[in-house]
Amino acid sequence: MESDISQAFQEELTCLIYLSYFTDPVTISCGHSFCLHLSWEDIEVPVRCPMCREPSQQKDFRTNVVLRKSMSIARQASLMKSLSSKEQKCVTNKETKRIFYVENRIYLCQLCSDSHEHSAHTHCPIETAAEGQVEKLKKMASLRGKIEENQKNLEAEDSMIIQWREYLT
Repeated sequence: MESDISQAFQEELTCLIYLSYFTDPVTISCGHSFCLHLSWEDIEVPVRCPMCREPSQQKDFRTNVVLRKSMSIARQASLMKSLSSKEQKCVTNKETKRIFYVENRIYLCQLCSDSHEHSAHTHCPIETAAEGQVEKLKKMASLRGKIEENQKNLEAEDSMIIQWREYLT
């Protein structure tokens, strides 16, 4: 029963075009959701939903914050489930691996982390490492947004140049 609910929840959080979890979900007028990084700019209005084929006049999409927050919760739940799985148990000490060994990018249990073998290495709690990665992803998303904005500006400039050339000839 619990796995059926979990499976249904995972399906709801899956982009039906990329068949993977949403990264930056937007919802169009028919109610279906897709990843924002789909290139809608080149598509003529009205846009047709890839799922139901309903036309939509919308081209300026806004992030579905509820779906994005649900994705965050699902990722955290997945991390916690992964941490409690058998593969996350230390073979030597039978403890859950909760420490991230930065240099080799592997997980260690607390006893292995404290051992002489790893004492000179850089370690941090898994949660801290995950937060660092989330921050990197946020910066990357911000940069992606700036790149997209710059591309739009370049396209506008190119269009303006073409118009001036046509006007002058």
